[in-house]
Amino acid sequence: MGIVKGLFYLLLLVVLATFFAMNSSSSVDIHLFGQDYLDVQLVWVLLVTFLIGFLTCFVMAAVRELRIHGQMRGLKRTLQTREKEIVELRTLPLQDYAPALAPEGRDG
Repeated sequence: MGIVKGLFYLLLLVVLATFFAMNSSSSVDIHLFGQDYLDVQLVWVLLVTFLIGFLTCFVMAAVRELRIHGQMRGLKRTLQTREKEIVELRTLPLQDYAPALAPEGRDG
């Protein structure tokens, strides 16, 4: 479901960008890192900044997901070792550790 939703939003973005590009005649001058970009359409500036933000968020989310999956793998390994230890403890034979209930020489 998430993939369909993402594709829907991407399609919506393309439609909106096309609409703005067709209806926009505004242009701006950009001074970026010592470079001058003259008469750039405003829609392209907005689209590029949006894509840069989207890619930044995507990379951050991917790193977070990879970190979470690594933690889950570690926790699953720990769980498996603990479950194995519990099974081994259940199969150990019981030893007589119970003290005598009645003192010696006394018949209950």
